[in-house]
This record gives sequence, structure tokens and C-alpha cells, in this order.
Amino acid sequence: MGADLVGGIDPGEIDRDPKGQLDGIFGIAVRRGVGLDIHVHEPGELGLHSLQQICERTEALGLAGRVTVSHGFCLGMVAERKAEETMARMARCGIALVTHGGQSSTPPPLLRLRAAGVNVFAGSDDVRDTWSPYGNADMLQRAMLIGWRNDFRRDEDLLAAFDMVTAAGARAHGVTPYGLTVGAPADLCAVAASCIPEAIAAQPPRTWVMKAGRIVARDGVRLETPEAVGTHR
Repeated sequence: MGADLVGGIDPGEIDRDPKGQLDGIFGIAVRRGVGLDIHVHEPGELGLHSLQQICERTEALGLAGRVTVSHGFCLGMVAERKAEETMARMARCGIALVTHGGQSSTPPPLLRLRAAGVNVFAGSDDVRDTWSPYGNADMLQRAMLIGWRNDFRRDEDLLAAFDMVTAAGARAHGVTPYGLTVGAPADLCAVAASCIPEAIAAQPPRTWVMKAGRIVARDGVRLETPEAVGTHR
């Protein structure tokens, strides 16, 4: 019916048939030529087994760059050697990991995942729904929550969190061109901060927000009539 991703969740805990679930969703993805997003909340060795099975199918079916694992809490629960081996395999298979800075679960080792070569990006997950009353879909706030949850203190760590909510997400979704570069869509915002780490830590209000080259909000207030800003992109 036009879906561009196939979803899966906790193959061992939900269906209690990890092979059946993974064979099913990977089979659909191959037949339809789409990617996969598989939520793996499973703890410890169970979650690690699921990740290894996902890697195996991704590699065998040539789906590098088209598979994302959401959460992957198990990577922060197992022996470091096992986690390192699995993260290296995820990188070789081209599997990305999306995180949201969950407040109640053991976080995966985000900086070690990045160092291993895994594309780690961020999403809001649940925003004021039956899962959680927190969050407002603001990705700058999400960078702060990820930094706070993972004890990011150095500038380079906060810059990594910023990459997770910006360029890494664009890479995962195949968005090109992206960022402050010629030809990229003029979708951006301005804040009063001397640097990116300050913007993440201080969470200053948006001075203005631009969408497709038109200012659509000023000082946190949406404009009824967007303001055109020349013809720049």
C-alpha cells in the first residue's frame, strides 16, 4: 500500500520466534525493495542474539544502509568484548542505530558505537502519548536529553550529540544535500549561543525559524504569513 519501511520489534520476546519474525520482515523488505526499522528492547544476551541475527540477514541479503536498529539497550548490558564484536559487525553490515536517550533503560554505548563506525542518529520516540508525557519533538532538546542521559560533559561529546540529531539522521534517511551548503533546502533556525555545546546545554529559544527559505516563526511565535527572505536556498 506504499509503506517505505518494514517494522519489527523484539523478535525473541514478542513473537518468541526470532527466526520466524526476522525471516518474515526481511522477506517482505526484499520483495518490496524497502528498508527495515527493527526495535530491539530485549536485554542482555537475548538482545545481542537478535542483533547478531539481524546482522546475518542484512549481510546475506545485501541490505547495507537500509536497516536500522532502534534502541539496542542490550549493547550496554553485556560484556564489553561481546558488545565490541557486535558493534563492529553492525558497522561492517551497514546497520544504523537510532536512540532517544531513554530515561529508564540502560543506554547503549553511543560514543563507542560511533567509534566502531556505526551511524548513530536520534529520534524523539514517543512524544506526550501513552508511553511517556515528556518531549516536544524538538531535536535540540533531544540532543540535550541524550547528553544528560549519557553523561556527555566534553565539547566533543556534545558535538557528537548534535551530529546525532542533524547530519547522522540525514545520512540514515538518504537526505542529500544537507546542511549549510549550496543546494540544500533552506530549513534552519537561529539561536543566541556562542557555539553548539552552549546551544545544547542552555536550550535558548529560537530567534527565528526558516522553512524553504521563508521565516515561519520569530521568538517562539508562529507567523501567520511567512516572511520571504530573498531567493536564497
